[in-house]
Amino acid sequence: MLVTIKEIAEKLRTYDEFAIVYHIRPDGDCIGSSFALALGLQSIGKRCKVIGRDPVPQIHQHMTNAVPQDELTESVYFSVDAVSPKRTGNYVDKHFTFCIDHHRNNSIDADYKYVEEDCGACSEIIFKLLNEMNITITKQMADLLYTALVTDTRCFQTSDTSVQSFETAAALLKFGADAYEISKRNIFVKSKGRRMIEEFLKGSLHFSCEGMLITGIITLDNLRAANIADSELEGINSYVEQYEEMMIGVTVRELPDGRSRCSTRTSGSISANDICAEHGGGGHFRAAVCELYEPPEVARVIMEETCRKYLTESSDRA
Repeated sequence: MLVTIKEIAEKLRTYDEFAIVYHIRPDGDCIGSSFALALGLQSIGKRCKVIGRDPVPQIHQHMTNAVPQDELTESVYFSVDAVSPKRTGNYVDKHFTFCIDHHRNNSIDADYKYVEEDCGACSEIIFKLLNEMNITITKQMADLLYTALVTDTRCFQTSDTSVQSFETAAALLKFGADAYEISKRNIFVKSKGRRMIEEFLKGSLHFSCEGMLITGIITLDNLRAANIADSELEGINSYVEQYEEMMIGVTVRELPDGRSRCSTRTSGSISANDICAEHGGGGHFRAAVCELYEPPEVARVIMEETCRKYLTESSDRA
C-alpha cells in the first residue's frame, strides 16, 4: 500500500525490530541508505540488522563495520532501494512490511510503501524519513547518506539530480559529512584493477547508428585478469556517456550464472526504462537495467536490435 513519509514514520514507531534488506549487487546508495536507517532507528531504541544476499562492497566496509548489528527474534522486513522482489535476492519470498524506493515501476508488495520516482538517490528519502521522525543526524549517519547520494548521482551529474539532491547534500554537510574524502574515495580515485576494466571495456565498444548507439562488454575473464570483484565496478556503466554522439549506451556484464546484465544509459527523449522493460527490467528514465539469459555477445546483439528500434522511433518523432 502506497503511503506518505509521515505515515511510514508513524508506523515505524509501532514496531521494535527491523531486518533491513538491501538489494543484490549492492551499490553505495542501498548500502548507505540501509545502514543510516538502521543507525537512526537504533538511536530511538529499535533493534536492527542490515542484511542482503551479497556482501557489502569493500569500498564501503570502513563505514558499515562500525554499525551495530542487533540480534533479532520477531523482526519485520524493510526493503530499501530495491525495485522488485527479485532484487531482494534470498529474501524474495519474505513478506515486507516496509518498502522505500526511488525507481519506476516498483513491484514490491509491502504493507507500507513509499516510492519517489526519479529521485536522485534513495538516501534523499531516508533523510526525509529520519527528519520526519525527529531523529538527530549524527556524523556517522551523514557520511553514510552522503556516500549514497554522491555515488547514485555520480557526484550530482545524473539527470535525476534535483534541487532536493543539493538541499540534502547541504544539510548533510552541516551534520558533518566529509564531502572531500567521500567524493575522493568513491568517484575520483580508481584502483589499478578498475583502470584495467575500463581499458577492457573501451576495447570492446561497438559504435553504430552514426555513433548514437554504443555497446560494450565486461566478461568474467576481464574481472579475473584485473583481479577485481564485480562489486568494485560501481559507476562503470556510465563510461559510455563520455561520447558526445551517444543517444543510447549499453554495458553488458557477464554474470557467473550464465546471464548477462545489460545496463542502459540514454539521452534526449529516449527512455532507458522503456528499453529495459522490454526485457523484464527497468529503473529510471535515463538509467535502467535488464538481465538476459544469454552469453554477453548474444545479449549485445539482442540489446542493439531493441535500441535501434528506439533510435528509429526517436528520429521519426523529430
